[in-house]
Amino acid sequence: MSTFDQAPARYDADPTISHILEQIRSDDRAPILVTGEAGTGKSTLVNYLKRLPDIGNTVVLAPTGVAALNVGGQTLHSFFRLPFQVIDEAALSDQRSNRLWKKVELIIIDEISMVRADILDGIDMILRRAQASDLPFGGVKLLMVGDFHQLPPVIPNREQAVLAQLGYGGPYAYDAKVLQRDPPVHFELTKVYRQKDPHFVSLLSDIRVARNVAAAVSTLNEICVRPHRDAHTPVLLTATNAVADRYNRQGLEDLTPPTVEYSCKVKGKFNEKRAPAPAQLKLKKGARVMAVKNDPQKRWVNGSLGTITDLTAEEVYVKFDSGGGVRKIEATKWEAISYKWSEADQKMIESATATFEQIPLILAWAVTIHKAQGLTLDDVRIDLGRGAFASGQTYVALSRARTLQGLSLTAPLRVQDVPSSSHTTAFARW
Repeated sequence: MSTFDQAPARYDADPTISHILEQIRSDDRAPILVTGEAGTGKSTLVNYLKRLPDIGNTVVLAPTGVAALNVGGQTLHSFFRLPFQVIDEAALSDQRSNRLWKKVELIIIDEISMVRADILDGIDMILRRAQASDLPFGGVKLLMVGDFHQLPPVIPNREQAVLAQLGYGGPYAYDAKVLQRDPPVHFELTKVYRQKDPHFVSLLSDIRVARNVAAAVSTLNEICVRPHRDAHTPVLLTATNAVADRYNRQGLEDLTPPTVEYSCKVKGKFNEKRAPAPAQLKLKKGARVMAVKNDPQKRWVNGSLGTITDLTAEEVYVKFDSGGGVRKIEATKWEAISYKWSEADQKMIESATATFEQIPLILAWAVTIHKAQGLTLDDVRIDLGRGAFASGQTYVALSRARTLQGLSLTAPLRVQDVPSSSHTTAFARW
């Protein structure tokens, strides 16, 4: 997220947003799906809904720890106490009841493209039992937000075979049996805020749905296979952690100033491997960095790129590419959120089960495409290496760029880097 995800004035006057709100507030218990291409304001919607005073007992969940931190929510596995395996009735047979599952009124699942079909069916089973109802998800309002044309669920080979044996036609959330029986009410956000150039928006749309792929790839190669534009230092997006780490390690080694190391502070059980910043952050004057958290004073955002101008034992000074002078960066906290029921207040409350405190920066000569999901970047250079290995990778990488002028490619894209898409037909009946 590179904007502050704050809704603009008269946000609910937008016809699509108005219809989504109307559906959420209605007595209709059908699940709701909100999709939209990159940059259409899906995160803005989630944050807006979290703050609505008239929608009670809302929880915001995400499939991964990093996604949950970004959206200020809890992971699906944590909230529903799901085991880390393929989910069926046997996997949930020993589950104890939880008061939250009885009290929750609206569940928002962000990054729905990364949620497996069996996980969604498991949530349906849990809520039906908790609510003693045969309605989908026990009658609890469920709002799914995301883009199936972006990053897919991660499924080990052994689990793919099990899913097929359980009768799933595919791994995606829309393959869940609950949605096959009870299709969601589907809304699509269509106004792109990230890119303003209609030509670039059109090219990205073609890549997203695998339409006119040869022509789109040819046009992008013609424009973007070149050295990056003068006087701008891009972040290099790579397909793998190994490549990104190599670029960043080399970038730091090439600088002569001494290394300053910042150690994180952790309270509670916080999984440091899923932290948004390194537990041990090594920086030097002159290093290229990216902010990984929005500044409350709005001087930089998650995804802002810059160069370190000075360091102390407690502070880092960064000149961001977007201007505004040198900024002092100090350690900040991320909270692992858990939802609890307050008997006194008769409502759901958020509580921090653990905190992670660190300077909110990462080295940014290179970043993986996976870590860049949700970001808006002014200058992007893409290195796919041997090619995209996951569905949606190429689209996610290209759509991080705000403009064609700020996008460059280290090597030509290939048609096979844009796999054919079956997602559009999946929604044809919704």
